[in-house]
Amino acid sequence: MTGDERIEQFRKMAQANPDDDLAHYALGQALVDADRFGEAVNVFKHVIKLNQSYSRAYLLLGQSLEKMDDESGAIDAYQVGYAAAMNRGDLMPANEMKQRLTSLGGSISPDALIAFAQADPEPEDDRVPGPDEVRCSRTKKIGARLSFNPFNDEVGAFIEENISQESWEEWMEMSIKVINELRLDLGDAAGQRAYDEHMRDFLNLPGHFFENKTYS
Repeated sequence: MTGDERIEQFRKMAQANPDDDLAHYALGQALVDADRFGEAVNVFKHVIKLNQSYSRAYLLLGQSLEKMDDESGAIDAYQVGYAAAMNRGDLMPANEMKQRLTSLGGSISPDALIAFAQADPEPEDDRVPGPDEVRCSRTKKIGARLSFNPFNDEVGAFIEENISQESWEEWMEMSIKVINELRLDLGDAAGQRAYDEHMRDFLNLPGHFFENKTYS
């Protein structure tokens, strides 16, 4: 499949799912791979509009702006993106954006860090979850508790304890779309990594679980 064919595939996916930040991110990434940075900038700005915590979208937005010689715009993207990444615990994109900020003569924005810390959604109520319930770390709402560890590892244990059955079922539906539309081969390391990245972003999982994960 050519670069243009991939772009059109992802564009159709994004158009069919206008509120799906993952679909638009995939389109933006394909545009970056094709060196179509001006188009990518607009797509990543839309991703951030849909999900202001999508830290990797800020990283690719900044890189695209750098390619267009817009250093001021790139600094702004990295400053806000660093705050978003740190707020989520996404250390890898946070560190890369910090390095890029330094190389451009920029600095961390304390105001952005404070703004993200204050923007965390509040629980819809203060009710304590029942024995078969959990307050979902993705939605902040109380939902049914999962009755199993989906991966039999520390990521699965976190999901079992912190992600509701409702959110997990939504991810199961979305994961089929991600695998099919992105043509991921889960027997391949790159496919496994891409799957984990999308799952992490969709379920709002802590980034540290994936920092040192090896793929074979």
